Amino acid sequence: MTATTREEVLTDAELLDASSLEGAALAEAVAGLEPDVAADSQSPLIKIVKGNPTDEDVAVLVAVLSAAAAASGEPAGDGLPPETWGAPTRMHRGHAPFSPYSFGTPVAARPF
Repeated sequence: MTATTREEVLTDAELLDASSLEGAALAEAVAGLEPDVAADSQSPLIKIVKGNPTDEDVAVLVAVLSAAAAASGEPAGDGLPPETWGAPTRMHRGHAPFSPYSFGTPVAARPF
């Protein structure tokens, strides 16, 4: 018994339809992709184009750049999406728990 498969040639319109995946179909399509780690590990991280640095100079460059890369791992700001920068709710002050107006004590006792 011989098993054969059919080869399909997709046109541009079919590729556009295939690229508009949403939800679970998109998650399944992306799950099969693997990053090409071998290409990244072969390329140099720092390329010195001019000068004649010593080993100590290169070590200082590597230390400073790796410290800067490690420090930039946290997102800057409050973590909200950038498209909400002008939202009116972000312009209000928060609740001040120890404000003088927090307590409903009247200044003078009112007669009943």
